Parts: sequence; C-alpha cells; structure tokens
Amino acid sequence: MTRKMTWEEMKSAFPNEWLLITEYEVDEYGKVKTGIVERHSTDDSVVFGLPSSEKDCAFRYTGKSTFPGGLRAHAKDHKV
Repeated sequence: MTRKMTWEEMKSAFPNEWLLITEYEVDEYGKVKTGIVERHSTDDSVVFGLPSSEKDCAFRYTGKSTFPGGLRAHAKDHKV
C-alpha cells in the first residue's frame, strides 16, 4: 500500500489489525490522523517482528483496546 490514508480509512480497510504506519501525521493528542500503511496483520508479532524500516514509523491497533482504561493507562501503571 503506497497511498496516504486517514485513520478512519485505515480502520475501515484493516479492522482489528495491527498497523505499521509511515509518513504519518498526528494530532495534538498524539493520535494518527493520516499515513501510509506499510504492514498490517491481526498478529502483532508479525508486524513488530518484521525487519525494521529506515523510516520513522508508528504502530497502531485498529480495534478496541483490551486494557482497562486504554493503552495509555496500562502503560502508565506498568512502568519499568
């Protein structure tokens, strides 16, 4: 996929999948607004485990968060 998509288009095209997004833009809250989906899969280890890209990239999930309070709350409560 080489076409820039909005986050809504990504969610529609890749429901409940993990995405590796390049050439992305985020809003003031850090949420992806637009970008190019380079890789996608329902299995996060497939997307995270592939060779790294030379480009800046973002990883996002298009489904509902399974973490209580969302991913940000989960990360905040589980600092290393």
